[in-house]
Amino acid sequence: MDAEEIRAIFKFSALEKNMISSFEIQGDLFLPFLLSLKSGGSWSYATEETKSMAVKDVITYYNEESKTGYTLEKIYFFIDPEIIKEEGVILRLEKCGTKEERELVERPYLITLQAKKIIFAEVHPEIREIRIRELEKKRINLKGTPAYSAAHELEHLEKGDIGGVPLWNFEYIKDQ
Repeated sequence: MDAEEIRAIFKFSALEKNMISSFEIQGDLFLPFLLSLKSGGSWSYATEETKSMAVKDVITYYNEESKTGYTLEKIYFFIDPEIIKEEGVILRLEKCGTKEERELVERPYLITLQAKKIIFAEVHPEIREIRIRELEKKRINLKGTPAYSAAHELEHLEKGDIGGVPLWNFEYIKDQ
């Protein structure tokens, strides 16, 4: 690592610290957001007093003419999230960081969440910007992948472990 890269890391870290303090939220509650941004995926964190959760969604924009595009990442960050409504049942295989194998779980297709604070970020790789703001609304609907991710992280917050059917309960069928 050269001196220029070290300076860039320090600059980014200072900007990150200022951003976190601007929301007037206990610093460690931002861990799920930072993990989602830096490592990808959705994350949750809990103390005895409060809970936080980051849910990631992605949208790919592609220009057929130029054959170029980018994937915009959206991160929804919740302080003290709670489920208001769930709709539908989707069977899916999930891998959780605490387990070695994927498991079959049921997740809602649509989930309505309420939270003390909802912070929304867009990570735009084409212009190298992370736009972040607190949403005025305290309730949000998530559909599809973000809903599955939210349900997964809420299960962590409520129960600790994720319960599902291990993959080895599946059966291989060879088509002829």
